[in-house]
Amino acid sequence: MNTMQEHIDKAVHNREFLSTLDASRFPDWAIVALFYRALHVTSAVVHARGDDHGTSHPSRQRAVERHFGSDNALAYEQLYSRSRLVRYDQLSATESEYEQLVSSFLPILTEAQSVMAVIQ
Repeated sequence: MNTMQEHIDKAVHNREFLSTLDASRFPDWAIVALFYRALHVTSAVVHARGDDHGTSHPSRQRAVERHFGSDNALAYEQLYSRSRLVRYDQLSATESEYEQLVSSFLPILTEAQSVMAVIQ
């Protein structure tokens, strides 16, 4: 995705998809969808600030570290790591784990909203 608006649109799309998931039945998919929502929220902010996030996850992480506070950059990294584990290495996740990750995502969202009011 090359534009801020594309990332905003995808963040909204992922938020809407996430709202259809039953996290008590599918916490692994909820974690993955939450990560992709976070990816697009943070990428939109990077674009809004005139920077590029690159195309790899490590380059995106560096962009998040440049444009978000250290606690939020760490929360993003943990969300990325956990989403990879539930996608590729671990057979299950819990609703409680998902709820914890949502709690760590909310400050990222708040910081993004301080830059771009259109982010929801």
